[in-house]
Amino acid sequence: MQLKLFIAKNALLHFYRYQYWTAEEYNSLQHFCEKEDSDGIWKAKLRLLCEENNDVIVAAVLADLTPEEQIFLYEKFRLDYSFVKIGLKLNIHPNGLQRWRDKILSDIASLMNYKLPIEDIFSRNKIEALIFSLERIISFQLSYGRYDSSVLKILQERLSEYQRLLFIIRQCIELNSDNIGIQIIRMKILNPNITAEEVARCINVSHTTVDRYINLFKQKFYPIEK
Repeated sequence: MQLKLFIAKNALLHFYRYQYWTAEEYNSLQHFCEKEDSDGIWKAKLRLLCEENNDVIVAAVLADLTPEEQIFLYEKFRLDYSFVKIGLKLNIHPNGLQRWRDKILSDIASLMNYKLPIEDIFSRNKIEALIFSLERIISFQLSYGRYDSSVLKILQERLSEYQRLLFIIRQCIELNSDNIGIQIIRMKILNPNITAEEVARCINVSHTTVDRYINLFKQKFYPIEK
């Protein structure tokens, strides 16, 4: 697990610190790669694709964070401030910031492995990022014919499951229903950081009712891990 967190940390650092190519540089590279067909070029293309996918995943994670969490990540991974310095600014104990870091890195690691954490089942940002990344990596593998059939099958199945989940999420958003369950799920989708207690207060139902509908949704629609 520590290796996965290390890889996730590198992806986060890449997102904040990488000096991206200009459009002219990128087009020149693409033109060169199209003319060449060596094993080295294939590996370079795959690495570039994975880095781009990782940036999309990190951006999706950041989009769902609270403003305080976003400030923390920027100052920690872009400015390289200490936990103590950031904690004083945000009025949060350094241990709390470390827990934030570990949770965020764990989420990034799961998404980079094309697995949606169950608590993110209502996150359109992360589901869309997974679909985008899976479509690109599957298309790349099929284009070059270099893939493990069993691995490709798993990726295609996950893509199908996330596409189905996104369809359901969008249907819930579009429904204008008086049904309590639909209202609870819709509010969770539209407000990624809202707590069950806040949902209960907004809809004027019990906390138990909110938990029940959320758990039912997860049981019914969360993709089975393969």
